[in-house]
Amino acid sequence: MPNPAYLVVELADEHADQLGVLRRSVDIVRAGGGEVLAWGHAGQIACLEPGSVASGLVIARWTDSGRLTDVAERQLIPALRSAVPPTLTPLVLRINGLPAEGLPEMMDIPTVASVPVPPKLPRNALMLIRGSASDPGRMDGYRDIILPMMKERGSYYEVFALQPGEVTALSGEWTEQILAISRWPEPAKAEDFWYSGRYQTEAIPHRIGAGRFSVHLLKAAAD
Repeated sequence: MPNPAYLVVELADEHADQLGVLRRSVDIVRAGGGEVLAWGHAGQIACLEPGSVASGLVIARWTDSGRLTDVAERQLIPALRSAVPPTLTPLVLRINGLPAEGLPEMMDIPTVASVPVPPKLPRNALMLIRGSASDPGRMDGYRDIILPMMKERGSYYEVFALQPGEVTALSGEWTEQILAISRWPEPAKAEDFWYSGRYQTEAIPHRIGAGRFSVHLLKAAAD
């Protein structure tokens, strides 16, 4: 079975009806067979990494990449472009997700193969990480610190796109190297990870000067 495909819609520029545009996007995704995982306007989403741009976001998933592309190109992108000023370009990304069964051959990496799927209540949280690395060796050391920390808090990756071609811009531009989406049992677990002494004093120094990233945290969609 093909890996699930993920959609990220970002409205990085504020305008009069950002919430309405996002709601319409959610409706289109659901009508097109996509599963809305999380969404929110800029004021509902935490920018964890300094320099992250406050944005409205939609994160969704399809089992069929072709269906995702068809819905995005025929319905979602035209609707977005008709709803925002012509000077604004919505970012719409299609991303290859990890296998539905996770990575059972790589149990050190937190996926559904090595971390139990949390109950939906309290509401889960999704962390969206995007960026580029300039020193892979130091980033490996960073990951050696954070992967056990994620597991301890019941978090795992649904997306970890590192290879060329795993992220496609259907609208706007994709110029980064890395896109990851991690799931957390609840926002408090993600915040405990991010603001913990170990992350702040041990993990972050490993990547300072070794890459640039944006990190957004948003609550999972309520069904």
